[in-house]
Amino acid sequence: MNIGVIGAGSIGLLVSYYLGREHQVHVYVNREEQKDGLSRNGITCLPKEDPTSVQAHLTNEGYHNHDVLIVTVKQSHLDDVLVTDLPDGTPVLFLQNGMGHVEKVQTACDVPWVGVVEHGALKMGDTEVHHTGKGKIAIASIAPDERITETAASLNTNDFPIEFHEDYYDMLSSKLVVNTVINPLTALFGLKNGSILTNPYINELAEKLCEEACSVLERSFSYEWNRLQKIADNTKANQSSMLKDIIEGRRTEIDAISGYIIEKGGHPVPYHRFIVKAIHALEAENRRDL
Repeated sequence: MNIGVIGAGSIGLLVSYYLGREHQVHVYVNREEQKDGLSRNGITCLPKEDPTSVQAHLTNEGYHNHDVLIVTVKQSHLDDVLVTDLPDGTPVLFLQNGMGHVEKVQTACDVPWVGVVEHGALKMGDTEVHHTGKGKIAIASIAPDERITETAASLNTNDFPIEFHEDYYDMLSSKLVVNTVINPLTALFGLKNGSILTNPYINELAEKLCEEACSVLERSFSYEWNRLQKIADNTKANQSSMLKDIIEGRRTEIDAISGYIIEKGGHPVPYHRFIVKAIHALEAENRRDL
């Protein structure tokens, strides 16, 4: 398949590396330096050794014709992509945390698909990513589209599973519950994912956040709480993406994640209101240090 990938952060590099081994991948970036590096060196994915070749382009040059376009930028940069001329009739797969983008993408492109990423990845440079945790990518179409099942089957491999999910809301909301707990708490306390289980005070906060998210999203608390604890255990040595953002002085996705629960909640969600304010306080301190 001919695949376009918008964004070359940790997820963009990871997706491009694995898909580029079997398909023709074009990566769209904002900086000439990164474009040249990708064109010259390809993408290296640790701990593997052999790089994957890709074709690189600047985003402002416009998009080529592709079988599918994959948007991997974070929520805070998504609006910049949505105002560009996304190709008519081409499926566009959005791989963002949270659910605040669903309404936006429905009006921005003809064929919006959404997905969740369960891999751990750490960007090491413009052309290098460390695959820190293996998982899968699940994708679903917001509106009925027969092409998505064929695409998932074509892209799926044993070491980089891509699976079709019939219900996009079920898929996104289940992932959102996990993100509203692990991401902000680890970012707030500056700890790895395992702290959700090992620190009793953080564990109590995690349970309260999970309860609130499940009540708003109408999901089973017992099921999601058990699932969340398993994920925290499986990724106990990892830093969450939000903690990485705080450490590196970047804007987080707190409004798209926990803010979505506040926006959609028909009843008080005090723990989410606190966590949003707390993360914004850390962001403000980061800006002050610059």
